[in-house]
Amino acid sequence: MSEEQQTENLGRVEVAPEVLTTIAHFATTRMEGVRRMAAVPPDVARLFRRSIQHDGILLNLTDDQVKFDIYVIMEPDVNIMETSRALQTAVVEAIDTMVGIPVNSVNIHVEDVVYTQE
Repeated sequence: MSEEQQTENLGRVEVAPEVLTTIAHFATTRMEGVRRMAAVPPDVARLFRRSIQHDGILLNLTDDQVKFDIYVIMEPDVNIMETSRALQTAVVEAIDTMVGIPVNSVNIHVEDVVYTQE
């Protein structure tokens, strides 16, 4: 029996959706230029009731698709477009590396830019 066949016979591995949001949260908060997570707007949260929501992240799992909407507040001295693209890449790579699940989309919503020290 090959090693691949033995692995297939070991059983299933299930990853809770909350694990995906935790990984995305970690990748987001470590991104240079992101000050902090922003709240998911209440009207958006109501529209996507079946989505998993966690601290500024909305995760939509449908038809074997993984879609993130990430709400952030940025630092004032960064290029928002470049930082957002880097954040998209970081989230996709983190999910792929840790879980091996392909991500279909990562939408970044910049809710504010903070100019004062908090």
